[in-house]
Amino acid sequence: MNPSDPSHVSASAAKLQQIPLKQISRNPDNPRILFRQQEMDELLDSIQRWGVQVPIAVYKKGRGYVLIDGERRWRCCMKLNLEAIPALVQEEPDRLTNILLMFNIHGLREQWDLLTIALKLREIIALIEEETGQTPTEGELSDKAGLKRGVIRRCRLLLALPSRYHEMILKELSKPKSQQVLTEDFFIEMERALTTVERAMPEVIPNRDAVRRVLISKFRDKIIDNRVHFRKIAKIARARNVEGNVSSATQALERLFERNDYSIEQAFEDSVSGAYHERDMLTRINSLIDRLRGIDPRSLDDELLEALRELERVAERLTGGGPR
Repeated sequence: MNPSDPSHVSASAAKLQQIPLKQISRNPDNPRILFRQQEMDELLDSIQRWGVQVPIAVYKKGRGYVLIDGERRWRCCMKLNLEAIPALVQEEPDRLTNILLMFNIHGLREQWDLLTIALKLREIIALIEEETGQTPTEGELSDKAGLKRGVIRRCRLLLALPSRYHEMILKELSKPKSQQVLTEDFFIEMERALTTVERAMPEVIPNRDAVRRVLISKFRDKIIDNRVHFRKIAKIARARNVEGNVSSATQALERLFERNDYSIEQAFEDSVSGAYHERDMLTRINSLIDRLRGIDPRSLDDELLEALRELERVAERLTGGGPR
């Protein structure tokens, strides 16, 4: 039996009890850091009206109990000055299993903020390395933590950030979602773009953190007004892939990464927009040709025939085969 497998701690063997709230402690390994006030208020109102409908999960520790699942319910009951709470009491897990249990429990319900997952994922990796002597693969992490591989990759992008950016993200996460600006998704889009630039044009980014600061400033000032625009930075860096002008792409990125009012949209237009447009057009033309080759001319109606004749006239003009 693998002790780091969450199924090692059997929920079926847990006993349902009414446990005094004062005997329960929060779990120091709970990945959840933030408890948003609106969500807590709604849960508190529900418990006040209907009671705790879903028992919390705890394990026995000395003379008290430690939470595995249900910290929000426990906090609300404390605020309501209730005496006890229904709880399923399980065996005490080892530390790695303790964290993995919480990941798998919450994976079946609402998702935590991504940074809180990332910070605990780092601990999971360290504990697995300590236990097995090997760094877990992405697939192994996915199986153990109940996380999709895409989530793990996004977490790693956040973990690669200096700690001051983690603090910045946590500060944003404490705000209502409508007021958040420098979100987790913002940093993920930015880091993906910068990674692509460093691989394709490493000379353009001599200092990654200096570039981060410039892009963050431009986003705050709305010179960059949509985090999705960062994907165009990656397209500029891949100018060679679409036979674009590499010199123009380099100059556009260098200018973009300086403190000015130069936007991602303008950099894209000044460098590789035409090359990507031509590539997309070529892809569509080749697709159309493939489809037309399989059509019996006798099956075409008059409207489609006229459209094809117009296409022929346009093609002749563009290729020099007809009147200009």
